[in-house]
Amino acid sequence: MFREVIQSMKTRQIKLIATISLTIFLGWFIGLLLAFYLDLPPLADLENYKPSLASKIYDEKGTLIAQLFIEQRSLVPLKKIPELLKKTIIIIEDEGFYSHLGISPVSMLRAFLVNMIQGRVAQGGSTITQQLAKNLFLTQERTFSRKIKEVMLSFKIEYCYTKDEILEMYLNQINMGSGAYGVEAAARTYFGKNVERLTLPECALLAGLPRAPNKYSPYKNAYKAKMRRNRILDRLLKKDVITKKEAEAAKLAPIEIHRIEQKNAPYFVEYVRQQLEETYGSNVIYKGGLSVYTSLDMQMQEYAQKAVARGLEEAEIKIAKENGIPVENIFDAEFRKNLPIQASFIALDPKTGYIKAMIGGRDFSESEYNRAVQAKRQPGSAFKPFIYATALDNSFTPADIIVDAPMSINEKDGQVWKPENYEKKFFGPTTLRKALTLSRNIVTLKLLMKVGTSSVVSYANKMGIKSQLHKNLSLAFGTSEVTLLELTSAYSTFPNLGVKVEPLCILTVKDSTGKILEENQPRLQDVLKPESAYLMTSMLESVVNEGTASRIRGNGITFNCAGKTGTTDNQADVWFIGFTSDLIAGCWVGFDNRRSLGSWISSSNTPVPIWGEFMKEVYKGKPPEPFTKPPKVVTVKIDPDSGMLYSPKCKRSLKEVFIEGTAPVEICNKHENIESFTSQ
Repeated sequence: MFREVIQSMKTRQIKLIATISLTIFLGWFIGLLLAFYLDLPPLADLENYKPSLASKIYDEKGTLIAQLFIEQRSLVPLKKIPELLKKTIIIIEDEGFYSHLGISPVSMLRAFLVNMIQGRVAQGGSTITQQLAKNLFLTQERTFSRKIKEVMLSFKIEYCYTKDEILEMYLNQINMGSGAYGVEAAARTYFGKNVERLTLPECALLAGLPRAPNKYSPYKNAYKAKMRRNRILDRLLKKDVITKKEAEAAKLAPIEIHRIEQKNAPYFVEYVRQQLEETYGSNVIYKGGLSVYTSLDMQMQEYAQKAVARGLEEAEIKIAKENGIPVENIFDAEFRKNLPIQASFIALDPKTGYIKAMIGGRDFSESEYNRAVQAKRQPGSAFKPFIYATALDNSFTPADIIVDAPMSINEKDGQVWKPENYEKKFFGPTTLRKALTLSRNIVTLKLLMKVGTSSVVSYANKMGIKSQLHKNLSLAFGTSEVTLLELTSAYSTFPNLGVKVEPLCILTVKDSTGKILEENQPRLQDVLKPESAYLMTSMLESVVNEGTASRIRGNGITFNCAGKTGTTDNQADVWFIGFTSDLIAGCWVGFDNRRSLGSWISSSNTPVPIWGEFMKEVYKGKPPEPFTKPPKVVTVKIDPDSGMLYSPKCKRSLKEVFIEGTAPVEICNKHENIESFTSQ
């Protein structure tokens, strides 16, 4: 009897202890769950959640050329996602998606047993809702505490959203590898198309990525990607989603991958990115999903790329020959390393300032330094048009004579400067047209002395040169450094009849909802008389027709165009800036370290052919319109040597252009004097 009492007391004690222990455990567990629940994102965060969106950059035709992102993502509504892709992903990732309440007990139990055996979180067993919860709000670490939060958050998401809303969020959020998040970004990244255009084998491949995006990426392992795709096709066949014939055909389909974004305008994209960052900040441009519409013409960009590549190859051949190096060596990496010749190119619409093409160097992957907008170099004779434009806008004419003869200039330090022409010769009385056509230094220097350095600097600044210009006589030789962009832009004043336009690359910026944040219009300013600008254009036509850029005509270009070459004294920089009535383009070639290009490289045989090849492609089949002649410009027949009115005894004649009231009135008597002297 006593033993029974003792035993009964022990049993009650054990039950009491068990009850207390269970109560403590349940209290601890409930407290733990409560702590996890309180740590979950509030409902407002779920409703207001905005995923990181890539900003898209488009060319002038609305073609996507690049995206700026930390996570590349483009949101699409569920109705635009193919039913086949939705079904396939559900079958592979969560077959019971439309029937469960956020978790799959069977999958979780299986994963729990595996994890208990291995002593770590080795399997997930996550539903689509759980994956969404993890990707939206939790870390990727594999811990039991994170898993509990994931489950609780899944219930919360299921309570707040419909199944279709959850699926839409998931399909726009899931990591698909190669920087793509969501099925739209994945379709663009892997197949170069929008998600609604995906085929059966493409849907199967994408459906296999969420499980292990890096492992099954076709960019990283095409074989594994194909095997994974084919297994998924077998699964679809087993589930009667597709027929055997469809499965077999899809398995035989090759994996053809390419990105929708074109990669041949990297310097332009970076130029745009820098401007966007100044305005909106890096957080917005990398996560805010901006749509940026630019002025770029991708067709022109491709023409420029090809022309520059060919021009640089020809320059390398010239340099190799000059230095006795076998031509075949120019393709060796070591040769290119020791000879990093560079080029930049830019094309603008002179009427709007829209940048149509931009190349900042030979290879963006090697150097992101944009030589078109960042590098300041001496323009050499390419600066001379600003001196002549200043003169023409102040009563000078193309027929005015300046004597090309030796001269000496005493400098402040006591030195005597004796400037020379490129040919080391002097040519006597020379018209301004001829001096510019043949790039005569002495005549240009004397003209600068007549109009004044301050006046020339003022005109150059008004026309678009923003770099500092030194107010000294070396200005005639283009010694003040400028960028290709500002030099090319400033030249656009000539075909635009005296109107300066600011270079412009960003036309419209919209936020992720389509609201316009920024809309830019051409910025115009009158800086030259229309008549002066036309006269300047006419003189620069002579440079192309019979002067230092005449190789353009030799290469078969017959349409109206004009421009000016430029070469520095030590052959470190060679330039050509040329234009038609509706397009202007500039090209520079040189070394970053400013060393000489050698005697075999000049402006006429490197940048001029690059420009010519580009323009031939642009105007293939449709030449540009002639330059517009202002009403107050008159054409008069003169003697090209004396600049006076033509007489029947003159050996040659030239139809020269003048602003009304400035044409010569004296008839040329130069040849009469010669005949009189001969007869005596």
